[in-house]
Amino acid sequence: MKNKLSYILILLMSASIFSCKDDEVVSSDGYSSDREFMTMFRKDDNTGKGDSDPYRCQAVNLNDIQLYWYGVKDCAGYEVKMALQPNVSSGLAKDWENPDYILFDTIVGPDVTDLLIKDLQYSTDYRFAIRTLSKKGEAYHSKWYGYGNGRQWADYLGITTGDRYNVPEVIVVNQVTKTTFRINIDRAYATSGDDGTFKTNFEVDENGNFVMHVITIEASPTNPQATVPEKWQKYSLTSADFQRGYIDIDGLQENSVYVINAENKNIPVRWDAIYNTCVIRMDGDPGDPILIKHFCDPNDTIAGATTYNASRLDTILSNYNSDASLAEGTIFELEGGKTYYLANNVSLCKGLTLRTKAGTGRAKVLMNGMSTVNGAAQAMNFMFGRQPQSGELGGINIKSLIFEDIDFDCPLAKNYGDGSVTGNYFINMYSNGMAVTLQSFELKNCTFQRMIRGFVRVQGTNRKNFEKFIVENCLFYNCGYYDNNGRGYAWIAGDGTPDTGKSNIYANMIFRNNTFYDSPRTCFFTDNGKNLPWPSNIQYNITLENNTFVNYSTRSSGRKIFDLRYLPGGSKITVKKNLFILTKKDGDARNLYMEGMDIRQVNGSGEITFDVAQNYSTNTNLTSGNIFSASAFSASKNSAGFWSDYNLSGKAELEVHLGQNGISPTDLMTNPNPPYASPDANMHEVDNLDGLYYKNTDAVRNHEIYKLGIGDPRWAKTVMP
Repeated sequence: MKNKLSYILILLMSASIFSCKDDEVVSSDGYSSDREFMTMFRKDDNTGKGDSDPYRCQAVNLNDIQLYWYGVKDCAGYEVKMALQPNVSSGLAKDWENPDYILFDTIVGPDVTDLLIKDLQYSTDYRFAIRTLSKKGEAYHSKWYGYGNGRQWADYLGITTGDRYNVPEVIVVNQVTKTTFRINIDRAYATSGDDGTFKTNFEVDENGNFVMHVITIEASPTNPQATVPEKWQKYSLTSADFQRGYIDIDGLQENSVYVINAENKNIPVRWDAIYNTCVIRMDGDPGDPILIKHFCDPNDTIAGATTYNASRLDTILSNYNSDASLAEGTIFELEGGKTYYLANNVSLCKGLTLRTKAGTGRAKVLMNGMSTVNGAAQAMNFMFGRQPQSGELGGINIKSLIFEDIDFDCPLAKNYGDGSVTGNYFINMYSNGMAVTLQSFELKNCTFQRMIRGFVRVQGTNRKNFEKFIVENCLFYNCGYYDNNGRGYAWIAGDGTPDTGKSNIYANMIFRNNTFYDSPRTCFFTDNGKNLPWPSNIQYNITLENNTFVNYSTRSSGRKIFDLRYLPGGSKITVKKNLFILTKKDGDARNLYMEGMDIRQVNGSGEITFDVAQNYSTNTNLTSGNIFSASAFSASKNSAGFWSDYNLSGKAELEVHLGQNGISPTDLMTNPNPPYASPDANMHEVDNLDGLYYKNTDAVRNHEIYKLGIGDPRWAKTVMP
């Protein structure tokens, strides 16, 4: 509180100093030093009152926004701007001054210190800016308040409108081609699945049908140049359309995205007049793979780019999202042995493949991490989906996102041991992102280093459905260690929202033939511990097979592999032929906790299938003869052991085996121990994983780990039969 009040005092003192200057003195930035005081929107950062301030800026009535600001004596008035968060989140004046980004720009009189903006789009993140106007003219107006970039908490105002009430699904789009699609219409209230609110918020006629008059089709803001034939822009529905049950739309552009709505003209507010929104991408034919030639611009202004001899990649991928000349599914190839980088987050909202060109070695992609500001690494992420633009209430469909044969890194990212921890991921998601249906997400033969806070994370209130998620032949090291307990976010962080349980990123998730070295995280799989009323069509199907785990999340207790307390009925968990290793060199005092599973309840049908078999461990650093210090797969409470009758291979296979004779990590591998001992700041880091190759000895050849092909198979290549 004291710091906030001091901040306000400094601002007022600064303004007072300027007001005493000579009128003709103009600063180097073009503003008169006698300009008006800069007002501010009222928010907790400058009032210190939190929600107790009746004059705070806030969303009201779900989709209205009430603004309040401080008055400035003897000014000419105030100018207020509004924009969507994704368009101005940079905080740069060039974005706030781009007329294409500004949704609202108005001037009010000097006695006005509040403004109510009504009937905005639901579930949308808006940003606001304000300046004080001078009676002396433009050169004397105050500087803008609100141009902050989101990290400058006191210098920007962002308000998100409330979520819309539940909406009946009256239109569904299918049979999509390059230029046509079909809109299926279902107006029947009786089959709408009313949650008790539909008749309150939507008009139903005497025949039991939802009232709708027009279908609107418009180009998505991602490709505003896409054309729509005039007859379809605002099509009046006919009785023949309702009787037929569908409309066939033609004359559209291939590879383009369109927004489709059904609207009731009796309701005056558009955001309440429309039903469910459909966002559809037209088909197209992907051409030949596109080679992204390496070019390190000697005049690149992105810090560190020339130091790493790196070629910029993010602009190419971002431009692809809106490029209607490139079909979804385009393959981008990188030059092997070359380094590329991201300067900004990249939205993944259009299916693509990013891979190293065959036969050229491996390309490296830096998730920035090439420079620091005040000791903090400048890290970037890929982002599932994208943020909505004006008029976009629906979800997006993405075909396949595939990454192959690439080394991903964020070289200057810091973990807890380094200080100034980096909050980065490989792929994150916007909290206000659109609903996403992803047909396939695939990581193959890649390496990942220095993804500190998490690896894959979804968030936000909108639906997320991933139909297939495959990670194969990948290496993960020098990741995690976000805090002293080794937490942060899970490797795969589901969020368990929306609370209806209609989201599912675990429908078909496979991790196979990978190695995870150290890299402490809170857990591997989680859905945020949500106990939800899963619909019958939602089941998890998770496969963890032939992976090698060395010192998996050992820093503190409670770090499970499966942290899925409440599963939807009909789910299946497969855990087969994985190798678990706990190892450290003599004199290393590090903790070696390791935990397996926390599953407490199966909802819905109550049915669950476990396929747990042929998992092995080395024989050192055990707890009562078990590699797990707690929460073993075989535990009789909150684990698969409680449902042992549902394990396809029987109760005995829930145990992690040692083998007939057992083998130590150092007898199995050439040099598996962490190179840095506790409490070294680098104790969870390793230069490379070459020490994991198996020794070419009889002890290895005769052990079940080798004979049965347990763990990541790459490490057994050094063993001669």
